[in-house]
Amino acid sequence: MSRIDQWIEPKKIYDAHCHFFDINTYTRFAKQRGFNSVEDFAKNYNFKNMKFEIPPKDPKKLAERWISELDSKKCDKAVLFPEVNKIDSVGIAVDEYPDRFIPYLMFNPLEENAMGILETAISKVGIKGIKLYPPLHYYHAYDERIIPVYELIQDNNMLVTFHFGISVGNTADMRYMDPRDLSPIARDYPKVNFLLAHFGTGYLQSLLFLLYHVDNVYAESSSSNAWMKYLPYNINLTQVFQKVIDARGVDQIIFGTDSTFLPRGWRKPIFDTQLAICNALELNQKEIDMIFYKTLEKLISN
Repeated sequence: MSRIDQWIEPKKIYDAHCHFFDINTYTRFAKQRGFNSVEDFAKNYNFKNMKFEIPPKDPKKLAERWISELDSKKCDKAVLFPEVNKIDSVGIAVDEYPDRFIPYLMFNPLEENAMGILETAISKVGIKGIKLYPPLHYYHAYDERIIPVYELIQDNNMLVTFHFGISVGNTADMRYMDPRDLSPIARDYPKVNFLLAHFGTGYLQSLLFLLYHVDNVYAESSSSNAWMKYLPYNINLTQVFQKVIDARGVDQIIFGTDSTFLPRGWRKPIFDTQLAICNALELNQKEIDMIFYKTLEKLISN
């Protein structure tokens, strides 16, 4: 890496990890948490001392709201994850703004008619990838029941984002958290590219081991990466970036924020922190562009 004498900004920003929760999603959230209405939920549910606004009923209006967010904070494109196995609203958002949103399916492969849902998302929406969440949906990444999913993903040249590791809430099962579960799948499906959200969410060593063994695993940087607090040793995000760079280089890191709800909106402080780290590590323009947009751009264009 060459030394830099000035602050470097990426030429573009692509966010690999944003959630798109519509009014139906929030209505289900309210019911699951025992609230009588989504209005009651919005008024009284406190998530990390932050409030949220009720989404507009029309997904087009919600998409417009998010575009305003991205514009105001100079984010060029964002991957959208809908509620699990619900693709309609993301489909509408992408129809409205095909050059700004990258459609994904948040996918539980064990639900009834899961493969049908996935096939519809591919044929009708043109999704670029899926997000899998083994700790919440209770399966190992190498489970034989999931193999048809990888076959379909490979046939359609799509990405797979995994959330391994710790999770919000008390329903996650630690038996399914370790990214090492991905090892035989990444080996057997070398044409499929796998993104590990939040740097493996507490399983940094497993991520680094995977980066050593296979070429098709990427470290995805989204969220505050608060998992660092729960390790038995001290480490900061600058050191995490450096570890991944030392293991495989900057082209195996893909930027994301894990933006979820309004009015907080697009999490620019996440971007600011990670860009500051990249500048502190003396990355050059090409290297910063790789992290913040070029690698993801290449992967969704293949």
